[in-house]
Amino acid sequence: MARTAPARTPVMRQYLALKEKHPDAILFFRMGDFYEMFFSDAETAAKELGLTLTSRDKGKEDAVPMAGVPWHAAEGYIAKLVARGHRVAICEQMTDPATTKGIVDRAVVEIVTPGTAFNENLVPDRVNNYVAALLRSGDRVGFAAADVTTGEFLLDDLELDRLEQDVSRLPVSEWVLPEEGEPDLLPPEASAPVRRPGWWFEEERGRRELEGHFRVHSLAGFDCDALGPALGAGGALLDYLREVRGPELSHLVRLQRFGVRGYMVLDATTRRNLELTAPLGDGGKAATLLAGLDRTRTSLGARRLRAWLERPLLDAEAIEARLDALQELLDRPEEADGLDEVLRGFRDLERLLGRAACGKASPRDVRALGEGARRAQALVERLTRFHAPFCRALGEGVPPLADLGEALCDALVEEPPLGLADGDVFRDGWHEELDAVRRRARGGKQWIARLQAEERERTGISSLKVGFNKVFGYYLEVTKAHAEKVPEHYIRKQTLVHAERYVTPELKEEEERILGAEEKLRALESRLFAALRDRVVERAADIQALAEAVASADAVLALARTAAHHGYRRPSIVAEPVLRFREGRHPVVERLLGAGEYVPNDLDLGGPARQVAIITGPNMAGKSTYLRQAALIAILAQMGSYVPAEEATVGLVDRVFTRVGASDSIARGQSTFMVEMQETATILNAATERSLVLLDEVGRGTSTYDGLSLAWAVTEHLHERAEGHPRTLFATHYHELTGLAERLERLVNLNVQVKEWNGKVIFLRKIVDGAADRSYGIHVAELAGLPPPVIARAREILQRLEGGRFDREAVRPAPVADSQLTLFEPPRHPVADALAELDPDTLTPLDALRLLAEWKARYGGPP
Repeated sequence: MARTAPARTPVMRQYLALKEKHPDAILFFRMGDFYEMFFSDAETAAKELGLTLTSRDKGKEDAVPMAGVPWHAAEGYIAKLVARGHRVAICEQMTDPATTKGIVDRAVVEIVTPGTAFNENLVPDRVNNYVAALLRSGDRVGFAAADVTTGEFLLDDLELDRLEQDVSRLPVSEWVLPEEGEPDLLPPEASAPVRRPGWWFEEERGRRELEGHFRVHSLAGFDCDALGPALGAGGALLDYLREVRGPELSHLVRLQRFGVRGYMVLDATTRRNLELTAPLGDGGKAATLLAGLDRTRTSLGARRLRAWLERPLLDAEAIEARLDALQELLDRPEEADGLDEVLRGFRDLERLLGRAACGKASPRDVRALGEGARRAQALVERLTRFHAPFCRALGEGVPPLADLGEALCDALVEEPPLGLADGDVFRDGWHEELDAVRRRARGGKQWIARLQAEERERTGISSLKVGFNKVFGYYLEVTKAHAEKVPEHYIRKQTLVHAERYVTPELKEEEERILGAEEKLRALESRLFAALRDRVVERAADIQALAEAVASADAVLALARTAAHHGYRRPSIVAEPVLRFREGRHPVVERLLGAGEYVPNDLDLGGPARQVAIITGPNMAGKSTYLRQAALIAILAQMGSYVPAEEATVGLVDRVFTRVGASDSIARGQSTFMVEMQETATILNAATERSLVLLDEVGRGTSTYDGLSLAWAVTEHLHERAEGHPRTLFATHYHELTGLAERLERLVNLNVQVKEWNGKVIFLRKIVDGAADRSYGIHVAELAGLPPPVIARAREILQRLEGGRFDREAVRPAPVADSQLTLFEPPRHPVADALAELDPDTLTPLDALRLLAEWKARYGGPP
């Protein structure tokens, strides 16, 4: 640990001993009503949280930097630190300072990290949160990921060259790597990884750890037995979770293959460009596809719907199963409403179970689990009323849970307190011993209440009151104005400014009985509550099966609501690599514009004659929206949703590629053009016959001729490539590309219709066959607000250029009376400069020939 000074006090020695055990975490060290941080931890916290940095032993040569936060507000501060990638170790006082002689016992009771946090401020209830481990072995990378809040554990061997796109499917907040692991395995946006010893990652050790945790003799039942480095990563991840959350991980019962091969590939670039779950600009969450789809009733359903959107299916049978369920929900609205009513009663079973397994569940959490278990049968009855196999399978997969539900709900009051220490957790009459101890505790408090009234009457002191504090226990308080009325048998215990506090032998005797009963009551309630929590954890697999049914039923019902509200239609899923729709709409733009304002369009892509479509037309006319719309319809169809079109036929898409937008990658030192070319290279190297490629203005990041040449070559390659002919939509301003339709048999031209009226341009936003004859760039510039003199001059230059007059007059700025705005002249050609300096009268014929040959060789090619 950096910057540690000699510890002069027992407290600082205690702090340093605890810090040594948690060197990579910021230690929140409880001291009274504050959590204090020292040395480099204090400096980091002061910087990250805006705290005042002070020092312990101020003024001394070896003063220790110190910063602190109030214990009651610590949760917010911890959340900020963890959100910024820090780990926090929470150290509590384990003994009461008021009764402890010497130094208070302290221990680290919890470690909070970005990938293992339970705090709702850190883990939104509608999003998963994973911690993952990686282990490289040759050209394979072992991958293991867990969401400790839901109990998921994923495992797989991934290909090194596909690692980034595969792991980007999951929202991983924290990475665990071997001490000697390669940092370039991590995605670019990942924070610094946690490093752990290499022996944690040994493959055979990992196999034993996984088999032991999941209580199996072989991992074959999970389809994980043949995995390689993934086993090492999985074992290391289990070790890390035990280190952070403790040995109780009994809710991690769902081991699954990550299964990247069964889903459409949507890499981070594509998800960002299509705004599936996060907006590109400042449109907010409403500008995402997920926002329009998410009509779920539960957090379980919201996370499931998001997973379906981020991992569209490649199995046509599975897609049709979801579509069949969705159709029946739409056809039987009364049954759908009944299912909706049942779903509304479920809390987040996965995360409630996770908190129970880690000992963090409150009485309110356990009651919610009980109510969910009690509602399980109602959900089964509703789901099995449907004919769709998808719904019936969900219902049939829910085990009987009525016994657990009744046990929990019979034990706990209907509205339990948030904390066990608040008391009144259990119902009267549920437990005989508890009732007896509770009566004793309540009887003592009633005696105290009577004592105050009796002593007032006996002494004549109307202001006398009975109070309690942790230092003196119960006492009788009398204001000094009535001091002469205090009976002799009162024993003075404390003097205040305006009052005296007293005790009596009778009061102290009753206090012992009361406090003894209350202490016994707290201990008994704690033991009984722990037993209830254990009953929940014993049924972890059953509760997670119920959560699975709730999540999937809620997700498919949300898709049905969306389809009904927006007039979506069922797509036809086919084997042929085509993408066709009639009256298709962009689901997000349509929603934000409002009903009736969006102009729908048709698409016919794929098959023997329409593999590549070149789309021309002015900016702002809708080309980019059309491209994204096509991809979103394919994604919706393959996640099992109805789509925003009157008709749609979707041939399964294995991957959507997007080369749209322009952005520098400053962190990697890459220019816009470099990013553009890298994305294009990925498409050309990885696209298959079943891929969907969206290209928007490829080549615009360089000179016109370079850009046109690249766009031309890219188009030819996608049309002719031996690896397969991906369905391609290419929006461009290079009108020269439209000529390729004459010699590339599977290329067609599309354009955005534009109408000119009274010198103005009206965008009809309708895509039709054929090439655009003009780009209307100056009209768009005028709409964007360029000054009138600039627009007028641009039109003049355009006329000259279109007329073939490329002399200097074509680009000489016209005089402007009231404006300083001009266009720069292009650089003069060296031959023009040489001619300007040449004197023909002194030049011999031989010199002229030599000079001409030199210019020809230098500027015009070989002589």
